[in-house]
Amino acid sequence: MVGQSKSYKNDLQLVHGLRACVLCGGSSRRMGRDKALIPHPQGGCWLTHSIGLCHQQGLMVDVVSSNSNHHLLASTLEGVACRSDPFPGKGPLAALSGVFGTATVMGLLVLPVDMPWLESQTVIKLIRAWKEQSSLAMVSHDGIRLQPLFAIYPNDSFYRETILAQLASDQLSMLDWLKKVPYRTLVFPEGSLRNANCPADLLKLEE
Repeated sequence: MVGQSKSYKNDLQLVHGLRACVLCGGSSRRMGRDKALIPHPQGGCWLTHSIGLCHQQGLMVDVVSSNSNHHLLASTLEGVACRSDPFPGKGPLAALSGVFGTATVMGLLVLPVDMPWLESQTVIKLIRAWKEQSSLAMVSHDGIRLQPLFAIYPNDSFYRETILAQLASDQLSMLDWLKKVPYRTLVFPEGSLRNANCPADLLKLEE
């Protein structure tokens, strides 16, 4: 499978201090099936594709999900840790709270499992941009809107505490959270950050 490759193409200076986090706790209601386990045209499934993108940069990976099938698959892959979503059904911001502060790393590269068009070069560009000023979050932008689920967030107490404070008020929006923390933006070409949310999107993936 994609995530099992040992021939990492890592640049140690580039990824030093980073750990990846793949979020795959969504209910997939619009898709009508588990998006993480949908076969990917390049082999494996969407979950192993996301893990593979991180492994290509030499990154260790946390998979955050409350789905036992995700954990069963991820546990067979080298360099992957499985973490339960601390607030199932509360969305990605709540899931992200479970990995902040859990490891001695400078930053967390966050990827959603439902960005199957994501490519290695796109990940590298985001990492390089973040390294220019690693004390701030680097959030991707698709030319129309922010994409906070493909971003790098400093593993800093300020970011963690603002998440926890917002969750305590039952505010679950990542965009609302971004209004409270410092970040920079990196705009990517059209189509680079497409999400697949419904069956019609699968036809585009096969093109």
